[in-house]
Amino acid sequence: MHVKEGESSWSNGVEQTPVATLPPLVHPLPRSARSGLPAIMLHGIRLNAIDEQACIDYILTESEAGRGGVVVTPNVDHLRRCRQDVSFSALVAEADLVVADGMPLIWASRLQATPLPQRVAGSDLISSLSRACAAKGKSIYLLGGDPGTAEAAAKVLSERNPQLKIAGTLCPVQGFENDEERMQEIIFVLQSARPDVVFVALGSPKQERVIDRIRRTMPRTWWLGVGVSFSFLSGTVRRAPVWMRKCGLEWVHRLAQEPRRLFKRYVVVGLPFATHLLGRAAVRGIRVRFFNGQPEAVQTTDLGMSDILSAERQIEIVRSENGEAQQSADEIAARLVREPSLQELANPPSAIRGRLRGLILLGGGVRPTRLGMAVGRSVLDLPVGNGKTVLTRWLDEAAEVAKAQGMDQLPVRLLVDRNAIEPVSHLADQRQAESYRLERDQSEYRGTGGLLANIAVDYQDEDIILVGNAAQVLLDPLAALLASLRKTRGVVSVIGHREGEPSGLMLITCKALRLIPKDGFVDMKEQALPFIASNYDVRVVQCRRPTGLPIRSLSDYISALRALHQPVRIAVADPWAEDWRSTFAVIEPGANVSSSARIHDSVILSGGTVEAGAVVVRSVVAGTVRKDRKAVDQCVESTYRPAGFPVAARSEV
Repeated sequence: MHVKEGESSWSNGVEQTPVATLPPLVHPLPRSARSGLPAIMLHGIRLNAIDEQACIDYILTESEAGRGGVVVTPNVDHLRRCRQDVSFSALVAEADLVVADGMPLIWASRLQATPLPQRVAGSDLISSLSRACAAKGKSIYLLGGDPGTAEAAAKVLSERNPQLKIAGTLCPVQGFENDEERMQEIIFVLQSARPDVVFVALGSPKQERVIDRIRRTMPRTWWLGVGVSFSFLSGTVRRAPVWMRKCGLEWVHRLAQEPRRLFKRYVVVGLPFATHLLGRAAVRGIRVRFFNGQPEAVQTTDLGMSDILSAERQIEIVRSENGEAQQSADEIAARLVREPSLQELANPPSAIRGRLRGLILLGGGVRPTRLGMAVGRSVLDLPVGNGKTVLTRWLDEAAEVAKAQGMDQLPVRLLVDRNAIEPVSHLADQRQAESYRLERDQSEYRGTGGLLANIAVDYQDEDIILVGNAAQVLLDPLAALLASLRKTRGVVSVIGHREGEPSGLMLITCKALRLIPKDGFVDMKEQALPFIASNYDVRVVQCRRPTGLPIRSLSDYISALRALHQPVRIAVADPWAEDWRSTFAVIEPGANVSSSARIHDSVILSGGTVEAGAVVVRSVVAGTVRKDRKAVDQCVESTYRPAGFPVAARSEV
């Protein structure tokens, strides 16, 4: 049976005893070891324009140099998911190699006049790369798959390649990715095995997320997500004949084997998206061939001029009809020297590492709201689970961004109204208490744009700041959102929802804020952004689902926590049905909750009491819910009020 997310079992890893130069496909430009491969853009995703052998050569060359990396093999479903899930899109963008697994992607690349040389499937790489590893004395590890398939696949690979070193196999238990103890066990096992290459068969997007969590602990290892490949090798799932793969009909073969599970993915969702993908590619191709347009850029990197270009800098090479570059590397480098203005166009996403100056949290939502008045605390002190509050979650995310950017610390500035109540939940952690600075806005009626213009005086023109609305619950990792924002290379980049409506997260180069008037009210969304867009490049990262939810009311707060916490699958008799229920219960230390009370999608704050037999649904309890009573969609108030909060009577239910 095909491995599906959440369906796995545990088996112990078993120890078994048992570079060529890349051919230039676009132009023989000198390249860095990390980022010199040619690539194209397809539906917003960067794909390396290399064949299977070049992919293997690159991995082995990097491995010989002691550098690891990640290979992602996107298909149509991956491209569709990248348009809907900004965190998954960031994982794909951050991969060291991204090669097309799926004939529709190859067809689309040809239609848009940027042809990819070959399909590079993960199910093929597991065999060909293992064969190459055997010849080079490299070891491999098999992680995931259905119970028994990893061991069976390892046996097949060993029989085909007697010199292959199998460092071990491991099939984790169901839900291991949500169990930190289990994750640490897996990391320990993998670190002890020290493999050169790890094949991860957990299904997408689970395998990509697991790889992202583990890869930093093993920087010399290469990681490949291979989906159902263990089952293919072991024979538990039959792979499509070669002729069907070449014709792009492998999905038909898979659908025939598992129609109930795959019908929606392949027919209901996949076919319309593939049609859309091919149609858009054809339109681009027509523009290129008949109207002298430019294809989505074939790119190479690193012209060998370290004083001008970083290792990840991307330069567009305009190709003639016969596929040869119209400009040589020397000509492009000379242009960059003669025309310094062109250097700004070559700024890579990673260039923000030296320019990112801080995270600015706008605390307008920290002012007393009806929710804050009811519970007697700042909205930023509301718990979100796992011992975290809205504010401490922001501080944790800022620490992860700093780690990802190679910084000791990302400065955090919380800007609040001069009369706002100061949040206190972070004070329990001295490290967090020292990791941010609270600043009060002494001006009145300045607006978000005006406030940002005021703080921009503290930075240089080319400095970059990450700006977020403090009173929201992030649903995606901040580091992943930052990666998506920086990919746009806009002077201002915004996470947008619902047909371009900006959210509360922006990446801003400070020179853009110089355009905002120094006096008067200026709203960022309605006034500043349109004006900035007339002078600088403003980009929007479109997301179909929210990446963060604001907290303005009780219903907002409960909805945000429902979205944040993992959904629970309900077992149903109909295998076609998909029924999900989100449920959580956040109970702070100091709360008094009877063991016979029933809590559903609710928060019990410190000092709150829920007596025996009481039922609490979609509510926040800071006061008392009496025996056998119900609180539904209510905020049960507390008598405690910090200085500055209006006094309210104690509420009991």
